[in-house]
Amino acid sequence: MVAQRRWSIVSLIGSTAGLMLIPVPAASADRVLETFRAGQFVLDLAIAECRSSECPIVVRLRRDGRVIDRVTLPFAASSQRANAQAADWLWGADAGRKAWVNGEYVATAARLLQLARSTPALLVSQLAGFDHLKRNHVLIVPRAGKLVLAWKAQEGAGPTWSATEIIGSPGNDRQDVAYFHGFFDPDEDTAERLDVIRLRWNATAARVQETPLPAPTMPLHLLDLGTHDTAMQARNARAASNCLWAYWVLDAGRFRAGADRKVLLGMPYATHAAAEKAARSVQRCLPGAHARIVTVTP
Repeated sequence: MVAQRRWSIVSLIGSTAGLMLIPVPAASADRVLETFRAGQFVLDLAIAECRSSECPIVVRLRRDGRVIDRVTLPFAASSQRANAQAADWLWGADAGRKAWVNGEYVATAARLLQLARSTPALLVSQLAGFDHLKRNHVLIVPRAGKLVLAWKAQEGAGPTWSATEIIGSPGNDRQDVAYFHGFFDPDEDTAERLDVIRLRWNATAARVQETPLPAPTMPLHLLDLGTHDTAMQARNARAASNCLWAYWVLDAGRFRAGADRKVLLGMPYATHAAAEKAARSVQRCLPGAHARIVTVTP
């Protein structure tokens, strides 16, 4: 199954034919891909001037038209050309959000959110690689005219996956982030491991607090695509349909009472709406599929 999870970024996100192309600027300068307004400040996602074979991807902080700070993201581009494309959930960012793809090797998605009433932030997720893809995520907060790296996560070695999802609608005074991180265990008789963490801004301490999910005040919403006696059976069910390849082989006892020593195929989501959307997608792709949503509490 691990071999089926090796893609180039172009194959994962989709063909770039017909998409908007950002041309290389005539002068040597930052190439701004996307701009976000955060109160009195402006945040830019940009590809900086190339040096040798690398072009740093940066977040810039501007005020009154002047760049006053910048943060360099972990993955660099190979040129200042980039295509705009919608991100996929397995890509590592909120599905449907705009992503910027640089060749076949690096893609970046930035999303503005409101951690608290007076605390905007930029959540950035990157994907890089050709065979073994890796992701990183950073949460950047403008404070006192500087960009503060409030939280970051980067995948380690092996068949890993991670994603970030904003919890709460735009315009809310407070939005949180759900961070998903998992490991595709290559042992076919072993369930895979997937954990979810809630990132919430503590205004008093001026920092991000991490809380495991589900929590008493925030359940998870599990899309259950079927329970099996063994991990091998669940993996075989996943392999039998292209409609199910994106889902996880999980220990059912972690997510559902009375399901000890069972394995399920599915995916937990931070919101019921996200789980419903995924269920509809599976049923469109695979009519008659078992797809039910289970609320998971501690």
